Amino acid sequence: MNQQRWAAILFCAGIASAAAQGRGDYRLEVDSFRPPGSEDSALQGYVLLRANASNSRAVGSVGRAYSTSGQPGNTVWGVVTEAINFPGARGHIVGLESGVANESHDNVGELRGIDVVLKNRSDDDIGQPVAIVGENRYNESSSAVYISAQPRSAAGEYLGWQTGIKFGPVSVDRSRSRPYAAAIDMSQVDVPVPFYLLVWRCGDVNCGLLPGPNGLVLVRDIDDVVPGTANAFER
Repeated sequence: MNQQRWAAILFCAGIASAAAQGRGDYRLEVDSFRPPGSEDSALQGYVLLRANASNSRAVGSVGRAYSTSGQPGNTVWGVVTEAINFPGARGHIVGLESGVANESHDNVGELRGIDVVLKNRSDDDIGQPVAIVGENRYNESSSAVYISAQPRSAAGEYLGWQTGIKFGPVSVDRSRSRPYAAAIDMSQVDVPVPFYLLVWRCGDVNCGLLPGPNGLVLVRDIDDVVPGTANAFER
């Protein structure tokens, strides 16, 4: 049996199991007619939040991978998606499209294209204390967005993203309440540590641009800055 049929069977089994638990209204469509404006034909499943729903949260699909190994060097991916151009193929390829369609003109809820969440406990235990606090490594070496690429081969071909972040012609706009758009918005950040807009390597130390009460401050050797003290703005 080919991989596509196996994928469809597993997907159906997952949806049937979830539906049996009464967690939502699940539908399955394979290569069927799609709504106007759709450009694709695909296996799709979705959750419908009904009109009388209140204080509910819905997720179209969930991918989880667990690890109980205490050995270093393991890697676990929750979800992996790839779009591939085979040799000789031409055209646009998109590895992941995350779209938000808000058809309610007076909606006051937040719109988030991607919400990257870091956790150290299950959502059921969100109000419970953790066993180890203070000197822990829960967020050590964490990155909300990490950009990577394969290295060049021995042939020396060009490879690696040409642009890290790129904005399209009409990608940002003002809203009714806010007369501006922002490429990076840090206005809600409230942390008791020096928070840098940009960090880079300069010589043998790390330098950074630190937002201060009077604007940006260039800081040399950010690892030598004592958190919560005035010298964070004096270097």
